[in-house]
Amino acid sequence: MSFLTLDGAKVAYEERGKGEAVVFLHGWGSSRKQWLLNLKAVAPRFRAIAVDLPGYGESEESDYTYSLDGMASFVEAFTSALRLPSFSLVGHSMGGCISIRYTNLNPEKVKKLVLVSTPTRSASMGVRVLLPGASCLISLTYPLRSESVLKWMLYRGVYAPEYQDLDFVRTNARANGLATRRALSGSTRMVRRMNLAHELRRITQPTLIVFGDKDKSVNPREALRQRDLLPNPYMTVLTSCAHCPPYERPELFNTVVLDFLQAEGLEDITTSKPADER
Repeated sequence: MSFLTLDGAKVAYEERGKGEAVVFLHGWGSSRKQWLLNLKAVAPRFRAIAVDLPGYGESEESDYTYSLDGMASFVEAFTSALRLPSFSLVGHSMGGCISIRYTNLNPEKVKKLVLVSTPTRSASMGVRVLLPGASCLISLTYPLRSESVLKWMLYRGVYAPEYQDLDFVRTNARANGLATRRALSGSTRMVRRMNLAHELRRITQPTLIVFGDKDKSVNPREALRQRDLLPNPYMTVLTSCAHCPPYERPELFNTVVLDFLQAEGLEDITTSKPADER
């Protein structure tokens, strides 16, 4: 684990390997720890970097707002601090939404994009997120969070828990428990009224879409919609997998992502006619 300081706030990140950089952005309520099973696989071929977003994991809260623009600004400051001129982005769920906004704002820096279980419109998400007052409810129930509750939630969130490594689940639960009240409630508001269709059309980079066929947090049909909107899409749907492919099916996920990141001469279809907004 490493630390750097951005605008007076501590930022925690994990870095392994050398070569072309791949930056991993975690989802809501999570941390860089969710990528531990993936960094190990990617590191022999790439410089793999996973960061705790502000208020998550071991990163301190900062002046960056909990909005797509605010978090994209954080990613820009973080990657600039590491002196990364270009890199590939892998974002899970909320991290995928941030990755889309970042790519639109900084297209010259992103080489390839991987969107994992990413909700690109609010209507695709579970009803609990869309309920009025959801962010207030999260804030009120914040004191009830504990390692045992989070471990239960992790198991509930996966379709096939027999794939899980118990030490990984414990480590992930402890890291998730560090998320601050402000980070959780602010991030919930960030995705409540969202439609990224226009931004998907503008992404010319090769983009891999990964979904689990049993995802209950984001409708897996979103994979098809994203494929139709993206100019240069590649898509994989993993069977017997719910919302968290990186640690539900790590070996399969790692193979798919590594094949995509290492592929050369991916077909450029950016001149094709954009799909109509769904």
